Amino acid sequence: MTKTQRKILNIESVHAARRVLCALFCVWSFGVPVFSQQVDLSTKLRLAQSFEQAGEWEKAATIYESLLESNADSFIILDGLRRSYTELKEYDKAMDLVRQQLRAKPLDENLLSWLGGLYELAGKTQTADSVWHVIFSKDRQNANLYRLVAAQLIDHREYERAIQIYLEGREATKNQLVFLEELASLYGALHQYELAASEYVKLVRSNPQQVTYVEARLSSYTGHEEARRAALAVVQKEVQQTPEQIPVLSLLAWLYMDGKEFDAALEQYRRIDHLTKANGHEIFQFGERAAQERAYAVAAKAFREVMDKNERQDILPLARLGYARALEELSAENDTLAQLSGRTPASSPGSTENTRVSEFQPTFQGAMALYDRLTRDYPNTDIAMQAFFRIGMIRFNRFFDLDGAAAAFDTVRRLPYNGILAVEATMSLGEIQTAHNDLIRAHREYGQLLTMAPEQYRDRVLYRIAELNYFEARFDTAVSSLQRISHNLANDLANDALQLLYFIQGNKEAGQEALAEFARADLLVRQRKYSEALALFESVTKRFAVTPLLDNAMMRTGDLHLLLNKPDSALMVFSRIINDLPTSILRDRAQMRIGEVYEGRLKDKKKAIEAYEAVLAHYPTSLFVEEARKRIRILRGDSI
Repeated sequence: MTKTQRKILNIESVHAARRVLCALFCVWSFGVPVFSQQVDLSTKLRLAQSFEQAGEWEKAATIYESLLESNADSFIILDGLRRSYTELKEYDKAMDLVRQQLRAKPLDENLLSWLGGLYELAGKTQTADSVWHVIFSKDRQNANLYRLVAAQLIDHREYERAIQIYLEGREATKNQLVFLEELASLYGALHQYELAASEYVKLVRSNPQQVTYVEARLSSYTGHEEARRAALAVVQKEVQQTPEQIPVLSLLAWLYMDGKEFDAALEQYRRIDHLTKANGHEIFQFGERAAQERAYAVAAKAFREVMDKNERQDILPLARLGYARALEELSAENDTLAQLSGRTPASSPGSTENTRVSEFQPTFQGAMALYDRLTRDYPNTDIAMQAFFRIGMIRFNRFFDLDGAAAAFDTVRRLPYNGILAVEATMSLGEIQTAHNDLIRAHREYGQLLTMAPEQYRDRVLYRIAELNYFEARFDTAVSSLQRISHNLANDLANDALQLLYFIQGNKEAGQEALAEFARADLLVRQRKYSEALALFESVTKRFAVTPLLDNAMMRTGDLHLLLNKPDSALMVFSRIINDLPTSILRDRAQMRIGEVYEGRLKDKKKAIEAYEAVLAHYPTSLFVEEARKRIRILRGDSI
């Protein structure tokens, strides 16, 4: 490039730069006022809206008035000013405002609906009706015009008038399926439950895919038995008239489920299964839902029916597993009732009088046999893995057969089909080693989990490790682990962790030896060596009677007397806490326990009521007050 060419290029660059600067200057000179006005409008509008939200309607109205002067065509500003006048009950001002707009747009539906609403608020119902009919006369077949008017009435909480408008619109459009959701919602708000249900049934009939939506809407008020019964009557009548409408049958089944009428619900699912030729699939799904609701008897019945049909091989293994699980839970319920009544549940096969916990071994043979059959019929599958896991849980928690449980959980860990179940099995093996008094192996199991288990197990594992350290009297190490858990208050374990943390911290300084003995007794309880634990706790109450541990140790002895089926001895201990330890923070709990013993073990209704009433009288701020009131109402036969 020559010098002359470079010079020409530089001159052109300078001129180009000047042109750009000139253009920018023009934009700045003429654009800034426009931009500034827009910013000012936006700022004032947000300020007015913030005053609305704060309920300062006079200030909001003042700003809207100033904005409307320079923005007369703004719908947002006009609507804001109308709302402000309406909230201030300055209806004349609001009507004048709307009339001014109507001069330019005499048939605008929105403006007319506002005017009618204002007449309604001002008590001029006939004038409001006249305005409404001006709107409708534009097109009586247009359902949206009726929605527009009804929306104004709903805004002003004129629900019955809104219903009239919808019904009028239904007649005018000659469409009985219009406004179904709107009317159902309004009827529900007015507690006219049968009418609401009728509209929802029409909706389901016209659009079967809406069943789930209708169930969700009905659930907003079927918590009231009166409302559920009203809806039930409507749906039952519809089913009688159209017995093969599957969506309506589904709605009826849902209403039965919602009211815990599980046998009636099962009958509907049988009909649905038959009509849809599902060969048991609908009944199976009901069984799963019933089990989730803890209605194990009817769940077992449903699963049994699927098994008897034997037509759906794809769900048969799951039905068999569900049936075994339901029988297991029914056995657990019977066992709990037996323990509460002081009866001795039947022992498991092979138990003898010398078995340490034979009095707590319920009859789970049926479920165990079913699980065992599943492991043989479906070897090396997820079904077998789940069956082995349940066998392990029964042997450990119900029979306290540590070796049998460990063998089952070890098998679960070897199968590769369900990683979460394998982690749960390892957690249980840690508990089994603790019960075996092999705390070293328990540490090893939990330590392995801490490095390999999913994140959601971390706090559970840390808590178990903290417990082991507590049992071993390594209190500082236990505190360190518990503090890590307790920081996460959203965690379900946080409360348990805090309780153990405060217990250790509150008693460690008062007496390391006493706390170590207490922890050793707690370990014996974990190992179900109840007689040995009772003796050690009683020793703590005597040797360390002046330490803060005394009331806790006494509570433990009372609970152990109950576990050993000695309710009279338990009552004596709980009474001593109340009478001999006037500063104990456990006195309300001891009083509550007395009521529970009289109610559940001794079946003495009068004394149970007296004990619960003592909770209300002497400990009015106790956490047990609400439960005590509930127990009193139940024992007296009052409606809850």
